[in-house]
Amino acid sequence: MGEMPEETVRELYTVLPEQFTAARDAAAAAAKAAGHGAQATAIKRLRRPTVAAWLVNLLAHRAPERIGELTALAAELRDAQRQLRGADLRTLTVRRRELLSALTEQAADLAVRAQPTLSPAKLPLTEVEQTLAAALADDGIAAQVRAGAVVKAVSYTGFGAALPSGDEPDDNEPSGVDDDRAETGGRATARGTVRASGVRAAGRTAARTGPAAPTEGRTAARQGPVTATEPARVARTAVAEVEPPVPVRLRRELDAARDAEQRARGEVDTARAAEASAVDELAQLRDALAALEERRGRAQQEANGRRAARTAAERALAAAVRRTAKAQAAIDAATA
Repeated sequence: MGEMPEETVRELYTVLPEQFTAARDAAAAAAKAAGHGAQATAIKRLRRPTVAAWLVNLLAHRAPERIGELTALAAELRDAQRQLRGADLRTLTVRRRELLSALTEQAADLAVRAQPTLSPAKLPLTEVEQTLAAALADDGIAAQVRAGAVVKAVSYTGFGAALPSGDEPDDNEPSGVDDDRAETGGRATARGTVRASGVRAAGRTAARTGPAAPTEGRTAARQGPVTATEPARVARTAVAEVEPPVPVRLRRELDAARDAEQRARGEVDTARAAEASAVDELAQLRDALAALEERRGRAQQEANGRRAARTAAERALAAAVRRTAKAQAAIDAATA
């Protein structure tokens, strides 16, 4: 990132994408005010990441040790490819799938922690996994991932080029940056076409193990068919075991199925949350009803007590009235 401090890169590429432009402009203004004109210009050229790229950057900055695992696995895969160790390649393929899945889930968890209102079901996790897979195969993409400054997600099919994943375009692209080639001097990067260096390296290594001299070739020709291209064929087979080519239609169907699965998971989570809320509300209503029943019992007892007191008071009043009438009669008789 040139003259920019790592802290600036980390702060900008871990804020929410919709906040990136404002944060970038503020950082550029602060650098310019401090007298760092070149740094301000470099900051101003930074491009806003897509949501998928932001998730990858979060992972790189919040859990760099996991990206280290990805780098280590890439080295093991390249070594196994060069030495044509088929059994190791199959084992590493299983590790590759497990690690990509774990890293993708961790990226989603980090995103929800950063913005609790986000729904994992609505995050572009397929594009995150594709970008991490591309980092396994291409050193240029791996460098961007380790730096935590990915701008667009990419996909990698195992042969040929890593291609843009189709994320939403950057509508806050800074002035002076026309396209990806303007930033890289014409060299394609993770936002364009990149070379499948691991595959080609395996092919070149295998090709060098072929016939060493024309004389050997003529001798082999006289003896019958030879397998001069056998190492290259084995290399291609070994590489295919790691990442077999997948038809575009099937990949799209797989992506659609994964998206549907994510949506279904989100719906299940929502339904579970709604169920838990309803159970809590029912428990609260039951508690309130029990309290009301208790209050009703106490009120009934109090009413019964007051009714008994009223009855006793009425009886006492009647007795007093009778005594008064009797006394009045006695007085009338005495004065007659």
